[in-house]
Amino acid sequence: MRLWTALFLAAAVASHAAEPAPVRVEVYSDFQCPFCAAFAQPVHQLHASGVDVAFKHFPLSFHPDAQLAHQAAAAAGLQGKFWEMHDLLFANREALKRNHLVDYAKKLGLDAARFAKDLESDAVKQAVEADKADGAKRNVNGTPTLFVNGKSYSGAKTLEQMQQLVRDEQRRAVAMAEISDASLSRGPSDARVTVEFFADLQSRVSAPALAVIDQILKQNPGAVRVQFRNFPLAFHPQAALAHEAAMTAARHGRFWEFAQFILGEQDSLREQDLVALAGRLGLDEAAFAADLQAHKYAPRVEADVVSGLGRGIRGSPAILVNGKRIDGVPSVQALAELVNEVLIAKQ
Repeated sequence: MRLWTALFLAAAVASHAAEPAPVRVEVYSDFQCPFCAAFAQPVHQLHASGVDVAFKHFPLSFHPDAQLAHQAAAAAGLQGKFWEMHDLLFANREALKRNHLVDYAKKLGLDAARFAKDLESDAVKQAVEADKADGAKRNVNGTPTLFVNGKSYSGAKTLEQMQQLVRDEQRRAVAMAEISDASLSRGPSDARVTVEFFADLQSRVSAPALAVIDQILKQNPGAVRVQFRNFPLAFHPQAALAHEAAMTAARHGRFWEFAQFILGEQDSLREQDLVALAGRLGLDEAAFAADLQAHKYAPRVEADVVSGLGRGIRGSPAILVNGKRIDGVPSVQALAELVNEVLIAKQ
């Protein structure tokens, strides 16, 4: 136990913070929406903290003063006072008539004549309409709706919740950048056939499925590439951590050796077993343990699972040959026939 404690202490000393990945937050909002008003200050605070926050105009048709209020915000933005006008409009949702908007512009020290001209200008109207059209294309049908690096969330959030979404996205971006598809594949990148292998490393049938794929690789040198995809199943309690450990090994170019060990030792997948394996492969046990404890590469595993579910996969193993799927463990003949069919079609 002392050795294990010392290991994590060493990891804590050795670890270093990675540069945060860029995150873009887009907020579709309506100045007459009460839920948007509750959300307004957290959004502004997130922007003020240095996060890339883009406000998107999305006035709803049943709010009679919203359209002109959005034009007022856009007009104020032309004089560098968008966020200041943003705060005033949300603080005064019941007073958004034209005369109120002109008063707010004066209060902010804007050039009132220019503001009045810009308020009804084609450029300002087009800017608002462009955001509305963009939101419609992204299936925005209510406010507030926010996108964090393209992922949609509905409803108001606290500042803390948005900060967590940003941190989660930073972790996901780092994990995806550090664990590329290339680090989880075998065979040439320009192979004519790609065999995607969605697998659960704790499943008893993953190893025989991989053995079949290996035979296909040997039969078609240079023509086939195998791409591993994470698909741990919920009823295998140690699968998720095993996959995270495999991704950590992939970060150091040792994915396939690590995965083969897991497939052969499915009853020994405790955290300490996985860290010990990393040591036997020549990896830094302290750093490996720290990454595992922090679940650093969990987002990489989750990304594969989400992708698989979106493609109709519900169990593993599942094998896709240029998009054509075989569920379960195929015979060598069945997989060879499918691969040959694709090879012939690509001649």
